[in-house]
Amino acid sequence: MRVLFAFLLLAALAMLAALLFRLNSGYALFVAPPYRVEISINAFIVLAVCAFVLFHLLLRVAARIAHMPAEVRDARRRRNRERARVKQDAAVIALLEGRYGKARQFAEEALAIADSSGLSALIGARAAIDTREFALAEKLLARPDANVASLAVPRLMLEADMALEQDQPGTALSRLSELKREAGSHTAALRLEVRALTAAGRHADIPPVVDQLVKRRVYDSVQGDLIRATAHSEVLAGFRHDAAGLRSYWNRLSDGERMHPKVARAAAASFLATGGDRETAELIERCLERNWDPDLVVLYAQSNAGDPTRQLETAERWLVAHDHDAMLLYALGVLCERGSLWGKAQTYFEASLALDDHWRTHVALGELHARLGRGELANTHLAAALKRSLSELERTRH
Repeated sequence: MRVLFAFLLLAALAMLAALLFRLNSGYALFVAPPYRVEISINAFIVLAVCAFVLFHLLLRVAARIAHMPAEVRDARRRRNRERARVKQDAAVIALLEGRYGKARQFAEEALAIADSSGLSALIGARAAIDTREFALAEKLLARPDANVASLAVPRLMLEADMALEQDQPGTALSRLSELKREAGSHTAALRLEVRALTAAGRHADIPPVVDQLVKRRVYDSVQGDLIRATAHSEVLAGFRHDAAGLRSYWNRLSDGERMHPKVARAAAASFLATGGDRETAELIERCLERNWDPDLVVLYAQSNAGDPTRQLETAERWLVAHDHDAMLLYALGVLCERGSLWGKAQTYFEASLALDDHWRTHVALGELHARLGRGELANTHLAAALKRSLSELERTRH
């Protein structure tokens, strides 16, 4: 149908042109003395149209020739970029497979091609960091094509990670601060920040970062609580010679954070070191009501809250639910010894040894026998304590 329509249209135009040329009897005269050229107006029109078409074609050919060098350069650039992209893709695959040497090789081959992307330098740097070739990684990251604005975030991430691998947490935190200005709260950067803060010993700054990661579901609530508790315990452990700082930090914690066994243990040890025996006993009693922790029971026995009878009664109430806890029996022995209940103390120590042959209990029982003038029994238990402690030391070495 379209062909028929085009044929009819062409025929109509041909008829129209024939009619116009028949009706047009004029002529065109060109005079350039002594020459005189006279042609019909129809011929002039045809020649003018043909001249215009020819001139237009000549201009198109000239323009095409003029643009050929640029087109050749563009084609060469596209070809180089395609070759570099193939090498870059191979480097990424090798990196994901854990073949770091191959990843670095492919990245370097991509960088050797003109017009390659700076992304290849970052891939090579990542592989070099994983193989601890930090000098090579620094060289790749220092390349101008790796320092373009579009690659700022991955470059800063790599620099922070490399600083952590080189045990330079201060440098890592500095890079992460720059990254935060570039990309805001970056999830992967927050995880890296937790590592950097831990390595730098800035444990007090970790909980707010963990809160953000829990909101983003990087950590679940249990993991978040554990990491926060670890950070709080490290901070509290650092206040063993600063009673005012210890109480100030402790008061800033929520009740749930205080009752975490790890936090409570660190706080109790620090309160004991600063002479806060009463506070130690109170916080341990509150914590053990929610979460049983044998290590806290030992710290409870070490605290001298001023009323050993009340402490002994409290600990004996715990014995109802935890009568097979060797640490609790040891703590009861310590409390009985403090109250001069020698026979009861011996009974608790021996019951603890029956459940757990621990060197600490042997030492306590040996000292008790020595106090009561039983030198042979005292020497037996002290020798057993030495043997057990040496055995544990040997085991920890392996």
